[in-house]
Amino acid sequence: MDLSVFCALKDVRTCYFPEKWEGAWFQSGVRVPVIIEGPRLSTKGRCVGSDGDKFLMVDEKRACYRCVVIHEKHENVLQYKETFCHSRDALPTLCSLITGDALLYSLFRENATPVQCPFRGPFTFTYNRGHGECRSPVSNIDTCTEDSKLLLSYQACPDIYGSESTVEELQCLASWKEGSVRYLVGQIHHHHVTSNEDRFRCFVYEKTTPSSENSDGVDYRVAQSGDATCNGLFSATEGSRTMTLRRAPPINKCRFPSWLANYNHWHTLDYSASYSFHHRNSTLRITNSSGVEMKVVCVQVKHQGAAREDAHVTLVTHFTMGCQSGFTCMSFYRRDGHVAELQLGLQAKRPEDACTPSYFNRTNVPYVTLVTNSLERPTQACPLIGKFDISKLLRIENNAYSKHNQQSEDDPYYDKRYKLKNIVQPFSEEGPAFRRVKRVDSNSNCDSQAFTGLVVGCNKLDTMEFDADCSTPDIITAYTCHGRWEENGTNYLITTPLSRTHLSKKYCFMYKESASNVISFSTSSSCNRHIQPGITGDLIFNLTNRGQCMDVNASSKPNLLQWQILLLCCTLSWLRLILR
Repeated sequence: MDLSVFCALKDVRTCYFPEKWEGAWFQSGVRVPVIIEGPRLSTKGRCVGSDGDKFLMVDEKRACYRCVVIHEKHENVLQYKETFCHSRDALPTLCSLITGDALLYSLFRENATPVQCPFRGPFTFTYNRGHGECRSPVSNIDTCTEDSKLLLSYQACPDIYGSESTVEELQCLASWKEGSVRYLVGQIHHHHVTSNEDRFRCFVYEKTTPSSENSDGVDYRVAQSGDATCNGLFSATEGSRTMTLRRAPPINKCRFPSWLANYNHWHTLDYSASYSFHHRNSTLRITNSSGVEMKVVCVQVKHQGAAREDAHVTLVTHFTMGCQSGFTCMSFYRRDGHVAELQLGLQAKRPEDACTPSYFNRTNVPYVTLVTNSLERPTQACPLIGKFDISKLLRIENNAYSKHNQQSEDDPYYDKRYKLKNIVQPFSEEGPAFRRVKRVDSNSNCDSQAFTGLVVGCNKLDTMEFDADCSTPDIITAYTCHGRWEENGTNYLITTPLSRTHLSKKYCFMYKESASNVISFSTSSSCNRHIQPGITGDLIFNLTNRGQCMDVNASSKPNLLQWQILLLCCTLSWLRLILR
């Protein structure tokens, strides 16, 4: 480089690009990301002067200057035109060299924050890739849980060359208007996409009005670019692929039962999923602990029991999770005032299929137990009031119900369950398939959490208390009782542990009375129907009644139950005196 030119380059001023432009950008045909940082535009050099949207760039390697005119279309989209490299000259002089037909380049921000799509499904649509319009079968656009995504399901037309059956997910990144033309930039995701060249696409769209000519029931017309630029897109009827969108017929709505929806918020026993009702009890949102949300809309009531205020209801519902959608059958059971259970069927494409035996086999579908957020307040008297001896105490190591005792994954119905099962069936499936079971004896240490007896309702009617040889903060020795019900000879009891380390969870106690005055018990973090009381579960034990609360130690001070009985007797005597 000539020394005079080098000195001139060092002597020029520095200008800076807007701070909001800084970051990595994708440009079609450029293999590496375009970086904007401070005064530098990585592919063009350093900014040494500016006037509005015009920037004077110096290429220090080539010792030349160029004018770059940059327009911000959206925070995620920049477009620019430029001159060739010239010797140093004034910015207006260089910029005057840009002709009207100069190439327009687009920069799309990498890792951009998505924006709300300008139109929301569901739609039906036809499309044309230059070989005729694919009309039959009709294609579909479905809404996604996130308003920045749309799911486009293209159908193949036998008589149209180039049409194909494929599904694409469109994530909207930017939209803007130029004159009467509206633009949209998005990323397309499907199994053929391997690079940003395939992923970024530009669209032009227009919304029609019912009164406009040639509307023909059309809601939107859309044209798509053939590459990762916005070049050649001037109207919604000209593009590499054009689409005609029509609003899909609305889904008929019903309502979830009032006994379920009036509480508004429910959750699973382990708080791994929450359930909330919206839009006048017609919509249910299910959210798991990872933040994944499933939207469920009531479509049709298939069965509604008359007993106990329609305590059992079966519904056809339409679900959306992410960009996955379809129909499924849901059965809700009212177990107690603040306790309900749910069975969820398989995904179906048509609502009429959702509750058929192929998609909803009630005998194989697992139950999900739900409790209201206000469950702590309405405690109730525990069943089996009295004092009991514990025998044959077993505990599954790690205090978790094993996969072996849950719904068998060898069950063909289980294998067909779609990926949403982790939202509505949030059982832990970590660890080995079989966990070692050990017997707990009365001479073991605190680590064994040995219990020797159980006192139910004697100190408080709503409390169950275990007698333990020793105790630590990690040992749960007392539970409060909430809702309960009986099913096929097995009793189910929902409890809350009175332990600071476990207070956020609920547990299901399952018990069955057998001969010889023995009650078989099992506990679990779910009311799993595959658990056999006294045989499988987390904590397994048998109870033998050793007497009522007052029978064990008559010389002790009166407890709460004794005072209640005494008060009742006095009240009855007083009433008799008044009525005479």
